[in-house]
Amino acid sequence: MKSHDLPLLLQQLAREFDGVTGMSVALSGSLARGDHRTGRSGHITSDLDLIPVVATPADVSAARTAVESILRRLADAFQIEATAAITTLPAFRSAGHVPYRTSMRPEWLCDGLNLGPGAFGPPGPDDGDPHTALAWAIQPVTYYLAKATAQNLPTNLLKARSAAVGLANTFGLREVRDSLDNLPGALRNLIAERRIAPLDSTARYLDAPTHPVIAQAVRDAVFVENQGLPFALSAVAVLPSIPN
Repeated sequence: MKSHDLPLLLQQLAREFDGVTGMSVALSGSLARGDHRTGRSGHITSDLDLIPVVATPADVSAARTAVESILRRLADAFQIEATAAITTLPAFRSAGHVPYRTSMRPEWLCDGLNLGPGAFGPPGPDDGDPHTALAWAIQPVTYYLAKATAQNLPTNLLKARSAAVGLANTFGLREVRDSLDNLPGALRNLIAERRIAPLDSTARYLDAPTHPVIAQAVRDAVFVENQGLPFALSAVAVLPSIPN
């Protein structure tokens, strides 16, 4: 799929989810933001990322069945990897600072939960804790650092550093921007100095950054924080079955 095919993809998404009930679904990620990656041939190399929101964990099984069928058709029709992160409504409401929320295309493909356009607004008050947004902004840094211990070290380190630069620029943290070669140390200092209550995923990584299974432990913690579900229940990924 090339960039000029995006309008066709959006039209097909709307048709696929027309009449779907029991969940609200939105497009997220780089295709929603418009900063998707493109290869030398002009084909989009980024994934299609959907966020299906369900009311309770009891609704996950039916949502997975419906979403996987739709992703299969989209992956084959547009030759793109199609993914979804099924999310419970309580997690969706509490994780207002996470990248999948802040990069969502502000319109529902279907809105079976009647969340309306207001759901795409900025997060509300942070329960009186001025460091809540900062704690959430640290999460992607430690996520990619943990991921780098298990796969594709250069790519994931680059993503961790990019997330750290974003963190530093957003919150004016020169000490983080100047410590990209020692991010675990910089984050520990930041958490201690600002008296931040880190998310569980961040704490797990910083407590054992070289543990052999830290990548999986952090990934699972991130999914529970962001989606309200373990990775195995939330994540759906489909590759094209028809070769180029």
